[in-house]
Amino acid sequence: MDTLRNISMMAVVKLGIPEAELPQTVAKEVEMLGERITAEWTGIFSVCELCDRIKIDWSGGVWRFTPLIRTLPTIKIKAGSTNDLGYPGGNLFLLPGRKVWIDDYEIDVEDRKVIFYGAHSSTMIGTRTQFKVTLSLSGDGNILIMESKVFAGNGLIQEDDEVEVQHWVRGTL
Repeated sequence: MDTLRNISMMAVVKLGIPEAELPQTVAKEVEMLGERITAEWTGIFSVCELCDRIKIDWSGGVWRFTPLIRTLPTIKIKAGSTNDLGYPGGNLFLLPGRKVWIDDYEIDVEDRKVIFYGAHSSTMIGTRTQFKVTLSLSGDGNILIMESKVFAGNGLIQEDDEVEVQHWVRGTL
């Protein structure tokens, strides 16, 4: 169970509150948490040796996903606001042909997961369907597993919900 301290620390990290505005002891803990997130989650990942590669960066509460093979824009996700990722976001989060909006994310440091919550465009004009994308790291940290789940109309996860999974391998340029 998360303690109030852990929840507060994660909120400070996600929102990118400058360390200079924090008490010194809290600033040091925030710095250490940020370093852990950066060490584990940033890097170059690829689906296969000659396929899509992506650079993942995290700094100041902002995630950046930069495609390295195709000339697509860098996708930025910041906590505390709705992030309009458009069609490139749909391609990244295994929802090709759909526009994507990310509303929030959570980082589970202990279980090595990052979960993005949002919505995507649907086939019905003007409607959005809720989804979540879970990024999880393998035990050695070399495999990034992306799982995208689209929720049923009632917003609850059901067995018939759409699920896509992709494995990314940590690599180098």
